[in-house]
Amino acid sequence: MKILIIETTQVNYGDDRGGVHEDSGNIVDVPKDMAKKLTEANRALYVESTDDPYKDRRFTASEDMVKAAKAMAKAKKKPAPTDPVDPPPADPTGEGQ
Repeated sequence: MKILIIETTQVNYGDDRGGVHEDSGNIVDVPKDMAKKLTEANRALYVESTDDPYKDRRFTASEDMVKAAKAMAKAKKKPAPTDPVDPPPADPTGEGQ
């Protein structure tokens, strides 16, 4: 069940890792019971409205929120531009080595 983390929190995925730190804006796949706990604690929102157990969809993220989170994830994956580093000038006498 995919949820959008809206407040930095620890997420228990139900495996041997215990709580895993998740930043705000991350979309993660968690077990159903953990999704319910995190959404009701106002730490996350459901990505799909069909996952939200409430009829009024009070714990469902808007399309704009999901779109923004996906754009942030895509931007994080891009490598940061780096400046080329020039090698130090060669020592013509060979004494510096």
